[in-house]
Amino acid sequence: MNMAFLVAPSLIALILGGCAPWDGIDRQSAMTDAKTLALSAPSDPIPEVAPWPEGEWWRGYHDAQLNQLIGEALAGNPSLKVAQARLRRAGALAGLAEAALSPHLDGGASIIDQRFNEGGLYPDSLAGKVKTENKIALEGAYTLDLWGGREAEYRSALGELRASEIDAQAARLDLAAAIAQSYARLAAAFDQRDISHEVLRQKQEIQALTARQVRSGLVTEVETRQADAAIAAARADIAGDEERISLLRRDLAVLTGAGPDRGAAITRPGLSMRAGVGLPSTLPADLIGRRPDIVAHRWRIEAATRSIDAAKARFYPNVDLTAFLGFKSIGLANFMTAGSFMAGAGPAITLPIFDAGRLRSQLAEANATLDITVELYNGAVLEALRDIVGSLTSWRANQARLAEKSLAVASLEEAYRLALLRYREGLANYLTVLSAETALIAERRQEAEFRNRQYGLSIALAHALGGGFAPQGPPPSRAASGDPAPRAPL
Repeated sequence: MNMAFLVAPSLIALILGGCAPWDGIDRQSAMTDAKTLALSAPSDPIPEVAPWPEGEWWRGYHDAQLNQLIGEALAGNPSLKVAQARLRRAGALAGLAEAALSPHLDGGASIIDQRFNEGGLYPDSLAGKVKTENKIALEGAYTLDLWGGREAEYRSALGELRASEIDAQAARLDLAAAIAQSYARLAAAFDQRDISHEVLRQKQEIQALTARQVRSGLVTEVETRQADAAIAAARADIAGDEERISLLRRDLAVLTGAGPDRGAAITRPGLSMRAGVGLPSTLPADLIGRRPDIVAHRWRIEAATRSIDAAKARFYPNVDLTAFLGFKSIGLANFMTAGSFMAGAGPAITLPIFDAGRLRSQLAEANATLDITVELYNGAVLEALRDIVGSLTSWRANQARLAEKSLAVASLEEAYRLALLRYREGLANYLTVLSAETALIAERRQEAEFRNRQYGLSIALAHALGGGFAPQGPPPSRAASGDPAPRAPL
């Protein structure tokens, strides 16, 4: 009887029995279901329904210059080029993992001068002599991947590639939102400068009126000095406004990927909003597919899950098929002849028997990575809802404050007019005018601040809702892909 038939079953049993177990190592985190997260309490009903943002949501502000700035940034900003480079790197890694699934064939040739030792097994014709050993051959190998480990590594790399693709989209959204926010701040700076110029005009008017009062003997030089100081302070405020405008212009230029000098060509913003702000009716159920950062987290969960499959496959024996053919001879006389032809093929089996816990540690690390990725996803979902509700709450509160500020400004303008009239007629002193003017200036500045804050809050809400991101589809689940999970070793 052939001894191979007796040894083979025992060898197979030894191989399977020698595999290291992975019992006790498993994931501990679970993904949050966004549908179970309440958006608002019953006492705070969901406001008016609004559509999801469009892909180029910034066009809703009807400012051609803003559209141009964002277009320039999406074409030349360095942060986007970094995201694109990361995407190319992820694609290369996925290509490496995919290549490992296929057989590989290598060709080689060598010419080696070798001295054959005299105390070995070489014949007298070779012993103690230097001969040239010539070799040319093709060598191929293929890993059977019986347990799906290589396939899982490829799927993991593919998940990272998809995540990198989404990261590039997230970077575009972040950049567009950053430019829009800076642009809204630039609009606010221009408004504050207008108020400062109006204040200067008022101060100059009061100065002229005070000079006439001094000549008439109705007031003293004290009021004149106070009026002069007020004019200097107003001019200082204008200088500060000009500085803020200049800095914001340079910030916008840098965000577009150009030099600071590009900011000199940026003119006053002309933002306008012709629609209110609300939430889509499908929030929060569809949020996980509309936020690029959340979609990227889901792809990384898929990649981490596949990494666990790959780590489990390493517990099993590995079977490689190898083959070679070519010519090999000592000396050139018989090289490339039928007698120098060589060929061979066969399997090679490797298995882990004692690895000092290396495989279990690798599996534990893969499970911990998955838990981290899942919790980052859960945190991103909660953070997204917080951003959305916070932006909308601030928007509604800001609208109410803006309406009240507009009423306050109207009342204080009338109070200032009356105080100035009484001062002109000598019925009120300079402090009365100064008090009315100070209150009016403060309310005007706050009114302008709240008016421009509406743009910033609507931009923040568009960003929180995903900025029109539309993924091709969610990452496949194990059930959808039909891939069975690896079984534990015997």
